[in-house]
Amino acid sequence: MIVDIFTLCDSAKEYQGKLVIVGTFNTISAIQFPATHPELAIVARIVMGNQEKGKHTLKISIKKENEDAYLVNPFNMDIDNSNLQTEVGNLNLIFNVNNLLIPSAGKYVVTLEIGELVKESTLYVVTVKQ
Repeated sequence: MIVDIFTLCDSAKEYQGKLVIVGTFNTISAIQFPATHPELAIVARIVMGNQEKGKHTLKISIKKENEDAYLVNPFNMDIDNSNLQTEVGNLNLIFNVNNLLIPSAGKYVVTLEIGELVKESTLYVVTVKQ
């Protein structure tokens, strides 16, 4: 199992098995906190082989580094690729987040877990002057 793509972006869509990712980023800027980010998407493409056929639990979250302060509380999703007909298959995932309340600037960790596989990406939240 390989996480081929894992990113934050402005928006994403899937068309005929292809991911269309618009505006990938790793930094959110705000003049003051708390701040609200209107919308973003967490996007992943997971490549699975025949040896990974079956049911899996996927978990995703965004939390402040070295703290228990979550921007996106952990949520689980069950996936089942038992019907995989080819040697490998792609699982495209798009998680849309609207009106994300960000309490403070800092370094946040976006985490994707599926089975024993853990993939992390960093989200920097910074203060900018007006």
